Amino acid sequence: MKVSLKQLEILHAVAVAGSISRAMRRLEMSQPNISQQLAKMEEALGTQLLLRGRSLRTELTPAGSFWAEAAARILGKVEATEAQHQDLFVERGVTINLGTTPSFCGPFGEAVARLAVDLPRLSRFDLTSAPTSQDLLELLMTHRIGIALLRDECLEEHRTSLHVLPAHEDRIVWAVPESVPDATVRAVLDGAPIPPVGGSLARYAELRAVAPWFGRTQDWYSSALPGAQPFFGCTAHESAVRIVAAGLATCHIPSSIIFNLPDEVRRRVRFYDIGGPGRAMGLAMPRHLNSVRPFHDFAEALAAMLRAEYAPGRIGLLPLPQAPRGR
Repeated sequence: MKVSLKQLEILHAVAVAGSISRAMRRLEMSQPNISQQLAKMEEALGTQLLLRGRSLRTELTPAGSFWAEAAARILGKVEATEAQHQDLFVERGVTINLGTTPSFCGPFGEAVARLAVDLPRLSRFDLTSAPTSQDLLELLMTHRIGIALLRDECLEEHRTSLHVLPAHEDRIVWAVPESVPDATVRAVLDGAPIPPVGGSLARYAELRAVAPWFGRTQDWYSSALPGAQPFFGCTAHESAVRIVAAGLATCHIPSSIIFNLPDEVRRRVRFYDIGGPGRAMGLAMPRHLNSVRPFHDFAEALAAMLRAEYAPGRIGLLPLPQAPRGR
């Protein structure tokens, strides 16, 4: 019986991604090659690992689940050993790859780059962006990145294999054009019709594909601003804020993006805290990498920076001028 590390990597990627087609992107392999390697693994083990059917999601057999869990442990141990080797025997040999969502850009990238430069025994630092926290988790679990900044709620099923540091709270913020008088916002939230001067309050930008709290956005507008309709569709938070800055609409964004907006955009927008719970953000990495000193030190420094710089008191959010009727 011979099972290769490559086969374990493929099985693990399929298990994490949920399908061969999704695993293809992470492995940079064709579907025939993946299927061939998995068939060879099944032949070597003398048992079926996957339930092949018409379902878009690939189901594992009990043996497949057993070997997928074993693959995660083995691949993690190999990764940790390689990282420790670089740390111990190769001068400035460790590479750290941090994954974030697009909300963390601009000044955030500069800040983490400074942390990386100040870290001893680090040969390279990569900053990777993925559309959502779920995408980041998949990259993390398939060893494509070493550390990820993502929504804490995504980590529940993986806490036994991940080391997680609390980062900061990301609040949902209502972005309104600076050109709309505060008195107009107050009146409209109190039930007055939207006047021509506040026409941007009649439209909002949707971020359906990237906002996990999209349903809450719909509920909020229905309750607080029933005269507003979704007009713009965006795939990035900064695109939505730029539409707001142009005086064309309002939108909901995560508070973390405020720090990273260009000054010329930020000064044309007011940001209101709509209340309610925020999203806890966590800094996660495989447990075995926490024993590698550069990973440990970088994660601790980054978590401390996030807690300090992204604290609610530093964001400068405005309270809603007046609680709308029906809230």
